[in-house]
Amino acid sequence: MLADFQQALADLTASPDLCMAVKIDPSLLMRRYQLTDREASRLEGIVRHPGMACSCMVYRANRLAPLALNTPRLCKALGADLRAVASDYWADHPQSNVHFYVEADRFCRFVRREIARGRSLAPEVGSALAIESAQVTAALSESHTEAA
Repeated sequence: MLADFQQALADLTASPDLCMAVKIDPSLLMRRYQLTDREASRLEGIVRHPGMACSCMVYRANRLAPLALNTPRLCKALGADLRAVASDYWADHPQSNVHFYVEADRFCRFVRREIARGRSLAPEVGSALAIESAQVTAALSESHTEAA
């Protein structure tokens, strides 16, 4: 059950929406994870602690860093949509990659897929995506040092 406790804590840190859902319905924890009553109680306390919002914020800042550093034009072009697009990306890709170019490349691919699916974004998103996606792809290729 310890593994489920650890997974639940990681999931909660990564998802402010899940934290809110647990605040509303604490039994959600027991339905999603195999926890002891003590573990569920501790997680409920963690979710309700004022510092949890900060933990979620730090997690999201760490996930945002590779996107902001490697796709600044795209982030600027997304404007007010950046929060929703990034949240959707993180929900779709819950496991981050410490290689900043891999993470930025996955984000570019995600945005491209969202546009192909009909998601309405500002017109300048397409051109920023094309430019920075190519730059990220090139940098990613150059960063691979293993023999092929």
